[in-house]
Amino acid sequence: MVPPSGTRAVIKDVIDMAGVSTSAGNKVYSGLHGARENNAVCVEKLLDAGAVILGWVKMVQYQPPFNPRGDGYQDPGCSSAGSATAASAYYWVDIALGTDSKSLL
Repeated sequence: MVPPSGTRAVIKDVIDMAGVSTSAGNKVYSGLHGARENNAVCVEKLLDAGAVILGWVKMVQYQPPFNPRGDGYQDPGCSSAGSATAASAYYWVDIALGTDSKSLL
């Protein structure tokens, strides 16, 4: 499904975007790898469809951010917590890119 032109999106800080240094939640990683030369395929598709990228959202591995629409028990406690929180908290975020992956260890 292609989002309509003008869709406002945030991107998890593990998804590459040209000209931006992906940190994967780690400043050292960002410093070692520098800015990316290309967009990830999912970012490229959003841009081709006319989406507006609002910015990056933080990855959270430990303490999740507060969910303003939760009931006190529904905290976004995963590495895509920044994406989940942005989508739930801000009416001006139409979509948020996150990931679902498992550790290789």
